[in-house]
Amino acid sequence: MMLVKTHGSLNEIFALQATPDEWASDAVLREFVRRVCDRSSWTGGSDGIYLYDVSGQHARAWFFNPDGSSAEFCGNGMRGLGRLILDLRGTDTEVVSSGGRDYTVHRAASTPEGVRQVLLELPPLRFDNAALPEPFAGFTAVAVPNPHVIAVVGEYREPDLIELGKRADEAFDEGANVSFLLPLDSADGRDGGDVPEVFVRTFERGAGLTPSCGSGVVASRAAWSRVSGLDPERRVVVRNAGGVAAATIHVRDGAWHPVLEGNATVVYRAEVDPDGSQAGPVEWAADENAAYATLDERNVAFLTSHGITTSHP
Repeated sequence: MMLVKTHGSLNEIFALQATPDEWASDAVLREFVRRVCDRSSWTGGSDGIYLYDVSGQHARAWFFNPDGSSAEFCGNGMRGLGRLILDLRGTDTEVVSSGGRDYTVHRAASTPEGVRQVLLELPPLRFDNAALPEPFAGFTAVAVPNPHVIAVVGEYREPDLIELGKRADEAFDEGANVSFLLPLDSADGRDGGDVPEVFVRTFERGAGLTPSCGSGVVASRAAWSRVSGLDPERRVVVRNAGGVAAATIHVRDGAWHPVLEGNATVVYRAEVDPDGSQAGPVEWAADENAAYATLDERNVAFLTSHGITTSHP
């Protein structure tokens, strides 16, 4: 089986063309997931894995966190998976089903440095207006459909995010992804001028602090409009520890439909056995990795110049 490591803003997600029933049991599958996602394994690990099947008109996909638990969806993983399916089928647009919902991925122009990009349309998100438990009172709850709670902050403190991320499993029955959003220069964007920019960092349930979280990007983008009154249709540049993306919310019939733009980079390809052991050499995508490294260096310099201290992947 060909294991492909991809990343969206350095949020590394594996993609493997296989279905869950190809393993003898659910327990065996989850052990496979834990082995390949382990950062000390031969794979170098990842922040999760997508299994996928392209035998039908629309591709089907199943996402698993590094701890073996399943999740409805992974935004950055869908970026990489969508790019692979577009390349496999030679198309410009594909629909992928994950967690009972459909996601539409479009081929987008590469950056001048040669970084491949996609545009991902997500199903309508949903705000939860119920009162949140402590210590999350004052946060905004958004389902994308995976659950997120977001705070707009005046200063980013990473230890606070980590602490709250760990407490989310206790506060919410199904856990939650916890994000801090920090507005950057000209962030209100209300004068119609430059595209507003924000910094977002997410502590993901089942994965912990990650370089970027695609669903966290769009959930935070929506929460910011809810809190600040910024037009949801405005395109916003979202910086993470691992890179730069952009998010827009299209409002149709009162529903908020998020769109995520960003890189979909292949890191390497390697054959893997069903037990997670290596079955062939690792083939690195050297040109793609070098192109992204250039963009990453620029993003790190930008964050540093704005006084944002965050661990880099």
